[in-house]
Amino acid sequence: MKRLSILFFVLLGLNAYAQEDYVLQLNDSTYSISLDKEYSFPVDGKSISFKIVSKDTLSYEDDFFSFNYPNDFKVSKMKIDEGMEQVMLMTAEGSGILIQKYSTINPTMMNEMLLNEVTKESLNYGFKMTREDYTRKLKSGQELEVSKAILRYKDEVNTYEIASIGRKDEGILVMTMTMDETINEQGTRIIDMMWNSLEYK
Repeated sequence: MKRLSILFFVLLGLNAYAQEDYVLQLNDSTYSISLDKEYSFPVDGKSISFKIVSKDTLSYEDDFFSFNYPNDFKVSKMKIDEGMEQVMLMTAEGSGILIQKYSTINPTMMNEMLLNEVTKESLNYGFKMTREDYTRKLKSGQELEVSKAILRYKDEVNTYEIASIGRKDEGILVMTMTMDETINEQGTRIIDMMWNSLEYK
């Protein structure tokens, strides 16, 4: 039934490997190292101790937009078509964010079309939808009209938010998905962090 969630999970799996091994290069020497492990290396006859740690919060930035995300997730980026790229962070359950960047069209008329597309399978299955559209102000100052759909079936609650911003021949479209907010704290954390830090340049 949750083909959409499975699709996102499969796409995420292409890039969701853990980055545990790194290479440190000192002059002509290289050393394999891992995060959060202490090492000692001789430098000019002295022993130097160090440890590489990751920030709790990481940032994604390109020429159109930027946002923050938790360090225990990896951004998956792919080119969908000419003039269209996609950035995604998802949990295994299918909750998270998807941001599409357009460099040839303004996507601000696509909200309802995409919302209809991502909810139609659930509605056909028997979910009931309610709308709670709202306005959100970005960190960069712009105001977005957010189309929000809440789908319910028995004890299952799925929530989708879609918003877009752009100018002539360019822009971004943002979609958030929460497959079951009562048990999916990680997905909610990704979404909240993105919304609170999203900047459109």
